[in-house]
Amino acid sequence: GKGKDKGKDEGKGGKSGGKGGPSARTAGCSSVVVKGLAYEASEDELRAVFARCGRGPTAVRILTDRETGESRGTAFVDFDPSDAAAPDEAVKLSETELRGRFFRVDYATPRSS
Repeated sequence: GKGKDKGKDEGKGGKSGGKGGPSARTAGCSSVVVKGLAYEASEDELRAVFARCGRGPTAVRILTDRETGESRGTAFVDFDPSDAAAPDEAVKLSETELRGRFFRVDYATPRSS
């Protein structure tokens, strides 16, 4: 097969590596984070976009500014933890257009409680 040289050409810029692939999925990860959303995008629209991923999202949360209540262009999409393939399918939707903007999808890092 094609030997992929891991870590050789990660590029500068760490996390915001532009067109780089998604971060590694952590065990038990059942959520994705969506970045670069159009501010007009609604939770219902996101639910529709991700409906084809496994059995579809169990929850969609668009982050909003505390002061203004406006969208911050970032959302979390949760899937049922038993729906193992759903987050992988969701990440493949990165660079999908919604309301004139192309959003990025990455695995959500579980918040440590």
